[in-house]
Amino acid sequence: MKPYEIISHTISDIICTCLKTHEYGLLHFNDFLRYDHSWPSNTEYPPYGWLEDKFDCSDYAYQSKWISSAPRRSEHEGHRKAKLANRINFIDHSFEPVLSRLDQILWDDVVRRGVPHVIIHSEYNSKDLDSIDLPNIHWFAHAYICSEFYFQHYQKLKMVRDYTSRPINYPWLCTNRLIRPHRTDFLEMLDLTQGCYSLLNPDPNGLTYAGPVPAHSFDVHENHSAEIKINDLTPWNTSFLHVVSETVWQDKIHFTEKVFKPIVLHQPFVVLQAPGSLAYLRSYGFRTFGDFWDESYDTIEDPQERMQAIADIVNSIGAKSVDELERMRMEMAGVLEHNFRHFYENIPAICLDELRRGISTP
Repeated sequence: MKPYEIISHTISDIICTCLKTHEYGLLHFNDFLRYDHSWPSNTEYPPYGWLEDKFDCSDYAYQSKWISSAPRRSEHEGHRKAKLANRINFIDHSFEPVLSRLDQILWDDVVRRGVPHVIIHSEYNSKDLDSIDLPNIHWFAHAYICSEFYFQHYQKLKMVRDYTSRPINYPWLCTNRLIRPHRTDFLEMLDLTQGCYSLLNPDPNGLTYAGPVPAHSFDVHENHSAEIKINDLTPWNTSFLHVVSETVWQDKIHFTEKVFKPIVLHQPFVVLQAPGSLAYLRSYGFRTFGDFWDESYDTIEDPQERMQAIADIVNSIGAKSVDELERMRMEMAGVLEHNFRHFYENIPAICLDELRRGISTP
């Protein structure tokens, strides 16, 4: 089974255990990630892309069928529909940002069905979720999948654990596979001669950028989110400071695999995301780098001021010598090693406990 399938079964197992009932449905998208916008808007059933065998009234089939007390086909149709009306459907939206406006047809149809639905998601302080009139459960899904699946085997490799043997060739690294306004705005604030960045123009989706930052590439720019190249010395593993430029910038905290690459590589990081992002990481037991530079940017509400405060840190690091950066890396070794161990040893249990608490709460 692939990671998303295993996690889907894990969520189903937790729902069944926590609710002590089998009268539920677990719905997820066809690729486990995204709402499928290709459905025609006039389609009566279904106007979205999740797997319908978890929702089909005719079969009353769903994930826990093999242990459930679900009515059989031979049972009276009215009895099947009555039991269906009394169950809860959990929408597994764990890995992509929730989009209230763009996916309005999805949420309208969910409400129209008249069956209780709960959204399982991985974003925090989200205006999108606030605008959807459905209960929701938050858990740090990306931390779980990265620790248990994507980056699981890196922890055993000497070339990963022995990070002090890698040279520091670049003061900072800022990777950008896709063009987004906050990413190009940020690059425009940096002294690009000090560090290493990537920016394809046009990007793999065909988007273009007309600003002053030259296109630059050191990577293959394929969608290799679940991989870190470690067998060669590259900018990925020979940079000191890692700029985590998340997908979503201002309106929600939605960490993906990006933040765990510097943690695996024992690199300090700054985060280009919504206010409270560092506090969010610390709430899960990670340590950040307030002893080494000013992390008050995490509390700045104004997006331009916050971006400039982050750029000031990056430019300050870029102005340091290699000797200064190596000394700083030695001084922060306790933080780097704690984050590495915590990510592998504790985070999976913390994330699953969070999901259990959310499902168990009425």
